[in-house]
Amino acid sequence: MTDALGQRMKAQYEDRTRFMLPRRTYTIIRVDGKAFHTYTRGREKPFDYELMDQMDAAAAVLCKEAMGCRCAYGQSDEYSFLLTDFATITTESWFDGNVQKIASVAASIFTAAFAEELSGAMETSRVYSPAFDARVFTIPDPVEVQNYFIWRQQDATRNAIQMAGCAHFSPNQLHGVSTSQIQEKLFQEKHINFNDYSVRAKRGRVIFKEKYALESGAEAATRTRWSVDNEMPILTQDRDYFQRVMRIPDLQRVFAVEEEPANA
Repeated sequence: MTDALGQRMKAQYEDRTRFMLPRRTYTIIRVDGKAFHTYTRGREKPFDYELMDQMDAAAAVLCKEAMGCRCAYGQSDEYSFLLTDFATITTESWFDGNVQKIASVAASIFTAAFAEELSGAMETSRVYSPAFDARVFTIPDPVEVQNYFIWRQQDATRNAIQMAGCAHFSPNQLHGVSTSQIQEKLFQEKHINFNDYSVRAKRGRVIFKEKYALESGAEAATRTRWSVDNEMPILTQDRDYFQRVMRIPDLQRVFAVEEEPANA
């Protein structure tokens, strides 16, 4: 017996709003925290390294689950994941490129993984239900993929400077003040050199897949694992990093990148 009503609901309504990504290209998933100021209220300022660790752990879980994931980049309350479906001629894309599936499942996995990390570290008297949304899109050109991550890293540095400023000055004192002026105020008035902050606070972190040796009895085997790079370079100054760590091929193309901000 056929389900005529169900077929009609799917064909005439559900499937009409099903959007599919093109094949053989670069897919970006950016996961963002919802109302994260609720969670960060009362946390360590200007940078909460426990929060960074929690975000990194959640990102590593999604890296393992997302088919074709090459790397992920995180800063503030966001993480961007790069997926490809052209490793081999038979490589498939995650959920066949179904945008709704990818976005909803990615946000769900990240939220659940972050909540698990949070439950082990949060005080029992503190109630917070984390939530993340996700957007999905493709970039066909590997040079523009590199520029995407340069953009996010530059945004990370701007955010870090502003966070450092907000930790030591009032909103009125920072009104209309540029990031370079904030750095100067920190140095002149608080004797704080922004460049002395950790690299992961200033530039973000990269989750990447690395090989390692696993010794089992008399034989040694090679395995892979997702690891965190807390010392990533300024991406416009070390362009080999894209291929070496983030595994983004350049295809012998000419780089067209933006200039990095000063004192990054």
